[in-house]
Amino acid sequence: MPDQYPSMTKLYEDPSNVEGKTYGKRWRRHEWIQLVEAQATDDPEGQKIVLAVHGGGIEGGTSEIALAVAGYHPATFARATDCYGSHDFWIFEGLLGSGNSKLHVTSTNYDDPIALKLVQISKRCISLHGLADDAADKKIHIGGRDSELRNIVLEELTAAGIAAETATDPATNASDAANICNKTTIGAGVQLEMGKTYRASLFAPGCNTRDLRKNNTNAEFCKLVTALRRALSRVY
Repeated sequence: MPDQYPSMTKLYEDPSNVEGKTYGKRWRRHEWIQLVEAQATDDPEGQKIVLAVHGGGIEGGTSEIALAVAGYHPATFARATDCYGSHDFWIFEGLLGSGNSKLHVTSTNYDDPIALKLVQISKRCISLHGLADDAADKKIHIGGRDSELRNIVLEELTAAGIAAETATDPATNASDAANICNKTTIGAGVQLEMGKTYRASLFAPGCNTRDLRKNNTNAEFCKLVTALRRALSRVY
């Protein structure tokens, strides 16, 4: 089904879409600070970002995963203490009781100015998406132009016992330079496509709703988040 809106700009221009009612935006930008006069490179913790461009009720579960991978508890926002740091994030969420799919804007047309800027000043990016079960075939599909991080993500997911493979379908492999995940300083990012049933399995039974997910993650959720945080910790 084609998107109702050809860009985020057009979505925002529609008066029927009201921020805080129809949709929400959450983001965090690290304080950019460098105090060592002879430091050779920028602070690596401020160069990684996690995206959920179709969060909330659009592609359920991606908001909560994104927050946790960035290093924040999805309900309390407490910082992770696993020594893998914290990262910038951008989350766009559908807040409607139903029909949130109308708020889906494909990643190659994703022109929100804040989201774009956050990615453009980051070196590494992981973008989290939902996929229909039949297309997912019980695996996470890993795409994007950042081959180094993509291979590390596959390695970490496999080591964690999570079925995953490199995406080959042009519709989901995020190979297009216009995809927002690829608009980093290195012109490359990583995109994960996760099936609906798999995403639901990351939360306690009966808790796969926007209101309940954030407080009801389970061991499978932690397994996924840990694998992705380990992957991000291995690149600079």
